[in-house]
Amino acid sequence: MTRRLPFTQASLCRAIRAARKEGLRVAGIRPDGTLIVHDGADAIADGPLVDQDETPSKWEDIKA
Repeated sequence: MTRRLPFTQASLCRAIRAARKEGLRVAGIRPDGTLIVHDGADAIADGPLVDQDETPSKWEDIKA
């Protein structure tokens, strides 16, 4: 039996729309479905948005 995903494409779309509506910029999505947002107050540092020791997700190779 497979495990249920903690998030769906529809739930991510809703979260992204809500973040944009509040004036936030979505900087990325972590493998667990967590949105990484930026409010524009501080500059985003160059480099990876997730920890280096995390296992890469199979979704990281998809380009938008």
